[in-house]
Amino acid sequence: MNVDFIIVGQGIAGTSFAFELIKHNKTFVIVDQFKINTASRVALGIYNPLVLKWFTKAWDVDKQLAYFYDFYNDLNIFLGSKLYSDLGIYKFLKTPYDQNNWLAKQSNSNRSRYMSSELCSIPNAGLIDQKFYGVVKSAGRVDVRLLLNLFREHCINNNLLINKKLNYQDLHINSKFIQFEHVKSNNIIFCQGYSGINNPYFDNLRLKPTKGEILTIHSKDLKLKNIIHSGFLLSSTNNDYYSVGATYDWQDINAIPTLTAKKKLINNLKSVIRVDYRITNHEASIRPSSFDRRPLIGSHNKLKNLYILNGLGTRGILLAPYMSQCLINNIYKDIPIPNEININRL
Repeated sequence: MNVDFIIVGQGIAGTSFAFELIKHNKTFVIVDQFKINTASRVALGIYNPLVLKWFTKAWDVDKQLAYFYDFYNDLNIFLGSKLYSDLGIYKFLKTPYDQNNWLAKQSNSNRSRYMSSELCSIPNAGLIDQKFYGVVKSAGRVDVRLLLNLFREHCINNNLLINKKLNYQDLHINSKFIQFEHVKSNNIIFCQGYSGINNPYFDNLRLKPTKGEILTIHSKDLKLKNIIHSGFLLSSTNNDYYSVGATYDWQDINAIPTLTAKKKLINNLKSVIRVDYRITNHEASIRPSSFDRRPLIGSHNKLKNLYILNGLGTRGILLAPYMSQCLINNIYKDIPIPNEININRL
C-alpha cells in the first residue's frame, strides 16, 4: 500500500492533519492504538479567543479563528454531523473592579469583537450568581469525542487505520520513503501529544507536560445551555450532562485521577450552582504543552520526510486546524513556517 503520509497519532492534531490531507487530495494511513484517556479525548473541547485571566487576545487568534470555522464547517459536511456549537463563554465578573475592567478592555478595538459591550444576566435559578457576566464571542465547544470517533470510523471503513502502538524499531526510513508493515509512504508525521517525549527522531522537543483533570456531572435541575467561566469552566454537553474543569498540575505527571483534584472541582462547582447533581465520571490526562507555549511544527533537520505536529497545549482545539494548514502549505506550496512555531527555534 503506497500513501503520501503515515500519521502517528489520532488525537486532535493527527485528525486535523489527516483531514487537511484529504482536502488536498493526498493519501494517508494512521497508526494509533485506541486509548480512552488521551488528552484530546479528555479535553473539554472549548475554543476561546481570549486569555480570560487578563482579558487579552490569545496569541495569533484572529488567523486561527478565521480558519477554524472554515475547517470545521467542511468537517461537519464530511462526517455528516454537527461537531461544534458557537455558544459563547459567559465570564462571571464578581467585583465592580472586574466589571469595570471588562468594559475598559472591551473598548479597545484590538479585542472588542470578542467581548460583549454590555454585561448580561443568565436567568437560571440553578446558578448562585445570575448577574454580571461578560460574554466572550466567537467561542464555544467542539464535541471532541464525537469528532474523533466519527473520523476513526471513517478510517476503519476505508482501511486507513492501523490500530496499534508504534514501535520505532519497526520503521524503515531513508531519504526517499518510509516503510511500516505493509505501508510504504513518502512521508511520516508524528502527532503523538505527550508520548512524543519518547520519540528518538525528535528528542529535543522540550515539551512541558501538564496534567489536567475534569468531572462529568448529571443534573436534571440545572438546565444550563451556556458555557460559564468562574475561575474554571462549566459546560453543557447533552442530555443534562455537564463538564467541569479543568485542573492544572505540573508535578504529578500521570493520567491517574486524584482525590485532591476532585475535591477542588467540587468546591469550584459549589461556588457556582445551587442544585443537586451526581458525578458520573472523573478523568485525567496529560496535555502536551511546549516550553514557550507555542506549537512545535516542522521537519527533521536531516531526514526531511519526517515531520512533527505537537505542543498544542490547552488550546489544541483552536490551534490544530491552523497549524495543520501551515504545515501542509510548507510541504506542498513551499510557504515558510513562521519562526515562532517552527521547531528550528529549538
